[in-house]
This record gives sequence, C-alpha cells and structure tokens, in this order.
Amino acid sequence: MSEPDPLGTVHFGVGCVAVLAGLAALLSRKGQVWHRASGTIFAIAMLGLALSGLWLSLARDILFTVFLSGIAGHAVLTSWAAARRQALLSIFLARWSGLVSGGLCLGAVAGGLLAASSPEGTLNDLPPEAFYLLAGVSFGLCVLDLFYARNTSPQRVSWLSRHLWRMGFAFFLATGIFFFGNNHVLPEVLRTPWVLSTPVLAVVVWTVFYALRTRFGPWLSTLRASVPVGNDAGR
Repeated sequence: MSEPDPLGTVHFGVGCVAVLAGLAALLSRKGQVWHRASGTIFAIAMLGLALSGLWLSLARDILFTVFLSGIAGHAVLTSWAAARRQALLSIFLARWSGLVSGGLCLGAVAGGLLAASSPEGTLNDLPPEAFYLLAGVSFGLCVLDLFYARNTSPQRVSWLSRHLWRMGFAFFLATGIFFFGNNHVLPEVLRTPWVLSTPVLAVVVWTVFYALRTRFGPWLSTLRASVPVGNDAGR
C-alpha cells in the first residue's frame, strides 16, 4: 500500500485539530452550543486521525498502530452513536459494534503471538505484551458493546455515560500520541516529563470524574433524598 506524500502532514494536522477541539469540549459547559460544536469537530478530526493513521500504518507495515487506529476510530464512532441513538447508522453501530471490537481483540492477540514467535521476540520493535494490552482494551470494549447491544431501550444514564467515557478515551489517545509522539513541535523548555504528562493525566481525571458522576450521580441523589435529616432522623 503506497503512502501519499502529504498524508503524514494531514495526519499531524488533524491530530492538532482533535487535541484543540477536545480541549474546547472539555472546558465548555456540557450540552451547550459550544460544547456540541467543539465535540462534533473533535469527532470528525478523530475519525480523520484514525483513518489517516490506519493508512500510514498499513503503508509502513506497522501492525501495532493498525490496531491502535482501529480502537480510536471504534471509540469515537460508538460514542457518537450513543449520543445520536435515534439515527439509523447509530442503531446499526449499537447492534454490531461488538463484531468490530471483537475482531480488533483477535487481531491484537495474533499480533502478540507473531511478536512472541519472531527471532527477536518483538514486532514493530515492541514486545508481545504491547499487543496483548491492546487486545485487553479491545476485549473490554467488546464486552461493553455486547451488553449495550442487548439493551434495546437504554436509559439516559446508560447512553450518556457510554458517550462520555468513550469520547474521553479517544481524547486520551489523541493527547497521548501528540504529547509523547509528536512533541518535537513544542518549544524545548516544554518537553519535560511533567509538562508532557499533565494534559494526558488531566484528560484521564476528567473522564473518570464525569463518567462516575454520570453513572452514579442519579443513584446518589436518590439515596440522599431518602435519608432523613435534622430532627427527622431521631424520630
């Protein structure tokens, strides 16, 4: 598979757009116009990043990033489908996304076995464990995809948390690739472990916080309302 000359530049450009749009969506108020607009730009940019990354990976015979691109694209598409659950494409993705994540899992396991059986014990200069890590991530996605597909009428908390944490996971991949793989564009003074890791860790903290709040917030509110307060507690 040939690699067009400008594809690397396009890949880097859409990656920058994805990081900036993801940051805008993260900082804006959820559900507002700016949040939806920046989220849409982020999703489109991430799909472009995943597709261009897949093309580059196939052209350069880098199997590891083939699966990484597939996982990123899958996370974005299924997140979008959860938020736009009434669209025909969203319904299709909700029903059959488990096949894609399952296929990524099997492919990553095969990559790990190839790495383990090679004379050097590596593939793409990576040990088998790197591929098995992607297989584990894909397996987790597959299990959640299958559970979600069985729910024909998901409650708001279900589809909202699915949308939120998968977008956050995709943003984690985008920031990780940018700050640890393409940080040469940053001034040298910023290329320190603390500076480079802070945005990535911030995305993880943000995703975990809002995913937990979305999933368990209604339950905690109901529990709090059922607990007597003040003098009522002693009656």
